[in-house]
Amino acid sequence: MFSAIYRSLWRSIGRVDSNYELELQVAEMRKQRAYVPADKPPPTIFAIKCHPKADQVCAELDEYFFKNWPWKDKATGQKFLRSETNRWACLALPNARDDRIFDAVRVNTLLFLLDDVAETMSLSEGKALYKRLTPIALGKALPDRNDPYEWMTYDIWKSMRATDPELTEVVWQGALLCITAQVDEARMKCPDLGSLLKHRAKEAGIAFVAAVIRFSQALHLSPADIASISDIHTMYALLGVTVNDILSFDKELRALRLAPEAEGAHILNMTQALANDTELNYKASKRVLWVLCREWEVRHRQLVKERMEKKGVSKDLGDYLEGLELVLGGNEWWSWRTERYQEKD
Repeated sequence: MFSAIYRSLWRSIGRVDSNYELELQVAEMRKQRAYVPADKPPPTIFAIKCHPKADQVCAELDEYFFKNWPWKDKATGQKFLRSETNRWACLALPNARDDRIFDAVRVNTLLFLLDDVAETMSLSEGKALYKRLTPIALGKALPDRNDPYEWMTYDIWKSMRATDPELTEVVWQGALLCITAQVDEARMKCPDLGSLLKHRAKEAGIAFVAAVIRFSQALHLSPADIASISDIHTMYALLGVTVNDILSFDKELRALRLAPEAEGAHILNMTQALANDTELNYKASKRVLWVLCREWEVRHRQLVKERMEKKGVSKDLGDYLEGLELVLGGNEWWSWRTERYQEKD
């Protein structure tokens, strides 16, 4: 009698008393939980919006950059148009003020294009380029009107300063962090995921884009506001860098093949680093990183909720926190679709 009760009790809590029953339970578990690799991750939880004037802004700025940028050849300029680079900022900054969206898009596209230029250079050549452009961007030197890098840099930053000198300075500090990291020798010496992630957060323009949110919406935050959301900024940086690394990795491989001797094309990417550390192939590494991203999204949303429930949340701070999520959602949507990253070999 007690033996029958004992066996019944074990069965009721999932234990088995025979190999046959074990095999049955294992077979059922495998039917329910078998892992099937999927290269397309679950969708982001963040909202995806586009600025209401996106078509107008993109049409004007596509023509502006296509006509004036010194493309290597016509095909490169046409690829820029197909990549819809100007639409990135319209998706990332859907709440931008109508009188600021134009400059917000222009400055983002300018840094995209300068990054492409630096990618083909040695680190010393990249440093020389940015050293030449820095006083021009700050309005401390006049540009050579025969050099598109110079006069476009000058005109864009001058226009922004005329609109809002205070927030333009915030944007410039973010841009300076980005361009300095792109040509820093440290990018060649990131031995582990932790050091790589810190450097990528700088050169990927995470602080720069966050500053452009503020400029585009005229959001003024106090030092106390910024200090109170440091953990949210950490999640934002982790997400921004990792999604960018997953979806731009194939582009970086192509750039390295085209210019293997260029230090600026040296791959500094979470996808490769994780593959190297775990012996996964690149596709598997991307799948693991997507799981991290989805978990970080949940954590980011939780941190924002906790901050919004506290006292002292100004309208500008609330709008800024919404802006961070919109950047993340818009960036991922665009990155999945742009020919900049999705070009087929």
